[in-house]
Amino acid sequence: MLVLYMAWLPFEDEIAGKSENLVLKYSPNWSGAGETVHPINIPACYDSSFDRTYHEEYRLKVHFTRETWNGRMRSCRGIGASLTTDEIRSWEREHLKMLENYPPEFDILHYAALSELTLK
Repeated sequence: MLVLYMAWLPFEDEIAGKSENLVLKYSPNWSGAGETVHPINIPACYDSSFDRTYHEEYRLKVHFTRETWNGRMRSCRGIGASLTTDEIRSWEREHLKMLENYPPEFDILHYAALSELTLK
């Protein structure tokens, strides 16, 4: 079984970092902030049936436009799943205004992680 995960790197990518800071302004208790490169956490309940046989983590650039990055950030649980409609609109206006300081298209540094679990 393969387990996959991907996240942006706010401490290594300027746009991701500023976007994340804006999420935290509106949703200060958001638990998704501050991602760094690390292996996927596999819950211990899998240990009785699976061995962790391989893992890999690597950086990659993901291409966005201002609009698609805004949409990606809006869909995170710190915005779309947590805020009222009016708060989402306010966040979105502020985020799009921030993105005007960057080219119409850009790459956001992410990391991807995979873990292979083998049935015992």
